[in-house]
Amino acid sequence: MQQRIIWMLVLAFGILISFYSCNKTTVVDKSFYEEFKYSNNSEHDLLIKTFNIVDNEYISNTYSLPIQSDFSQEINLMFGSKIGIIALCDSVVVDFGEDKISYFLPETESSFNIVTHKNYNCIEKDENHRACSYNFTNEDYDNANEQ
Repeated sequence: MQQRIIWMLVLAFGILISFYSCNKTTVVDKSFYEEFKYSNNSEHDLLIKTFNIVDNEYISNTYSLPIQSDFSQEINLMFGSKIGIIALCDSVVVDFGEDKISYFLPETESSFNIVTHKNYNCIEKDENHRACSYNFTNEDYDNANEQ
């Protein structure tokens, strides 16, 4: 008799747990997209060199941004690779030609650091899509180091 009561309690407990778990709302991860737009409004052609460390090797990409031009990148943060995405790189070099250059790491304190998200103008397009832009000006050139 006592064994029967124990089994009834275990069965009732199992049924209660299954009701609770069936009513629980499951959270589904959504993809999140970030879009980055770079505009060159300076008086200098730019070369942007990105560096990512993958398996103890540097992977480098170079992007040309002539005067008065734009360049865009988009990434799905859930499934996309950050390699080559300027704002997500391990380090970036902005080359203003033969006379000036800037080097940036994510922790470099500068309002001209294109690896720091706070230096972008960002807008939320919807709950899972953000568009950010960075505008190169002559101030970026003036802030760069002499070569």
